[in-house]
Amino acid sequence: MSKHHENLLVRQTLDKVGKNWGLATLTVAKHIANLKTIGRFMSKSQGLNDISNMKTKHVDAFVKFLREDKQLAPSTLQGYATALRLVASAIGKDHIVKSNFELGATRPNIDRFKNSATPSDIERLAGIKSALYTKNEWQGTAFELQEKFGLRIKESLGANKVEQIDGREYLRIPAGFTKNSLERLVEIISPEQREILAKVNAIRDAQGTPGIIPAKLSLRQGYWKQVNAIRNLGGTKANNANSHCLRREHIRERYSAIKNLPDKTERENAKQKLIEESGHFDTDKLKHYTE
Repeated sequence: MSKHHENLLVRQTLDKVGKNWGLATLTVAKHIANLKTIGRFMSKSQGLNDISNMKTKHVDAFVKFLREDKQLAPSTLQGYATALRLVASAIGKDHIVKSNFELGATRPNIDRFKNSATPSDIERLAGIKSALYTKNEWQGTAFELQEKFGLRIKESLGANKVEQIDGREYLRIPAGFTKNSLERLVEIISPEQREILAKVNAIRDAQGTPGIIPAKLSLRQGYWKQVNAIRNLGGTKANNANSHCLRREHIRERYSAIKNLPDKTERENAKQKLIEESGHFDTDKLKHYTE
């Protein structure tokens, strides 16, 4: 295949995903790079002239190339698996991408669950939150959103819509802000959560913006401003005080109320709800966060 044809398929791959998942997803550099790699491979190695013709055999060949020829680590393969699922969904063929386990994109348990017993420096985290509020109200609020809802940094910058479903309230996390590019709902269950959402609304109203990031900043600028501020305040993994600790502690607290439920069905349903609200699907992922 010619270079021109290869470039056309890359463009088509990006356009397909963009149409179905919202262009906000494609602002993430890693997603763009992975999607381009998929398009190039499908054109150059598999001879496809339309990404919609991608099948399971093409997906398997791509993953085999990454795993055996490129010798990529399972954690890196996971990112490509996510990108493949975006493409598969965009062309209406969700079934063509196998599970991460079948693709060889899962890490050994000793590595996957090594952080389950990691402590968090609660005092330092509280100090970081206070310092962020001193810097900017929106930055302190975003950090507290992570704390109260177990959100990732980017999710905390985009989550602000509350929905009523069957008499319950949920915070909607838009697809363009989530790690796996899938929209999800997190039930609002505490007064503290409602209080922080009131702060979010107050900031939006005062700024006249759709979210808490000031109008002068793009999402990318706001994200890196928050990431750098947390890091500069000592919020690092080495200090047991990076923003992931907020997420981990939230999940641990929720799980502590679930794990001892006497009814097995109720317990398993609650675990599934917790892991889905955290942005995962498999309850085994709880082992990343809890002992």
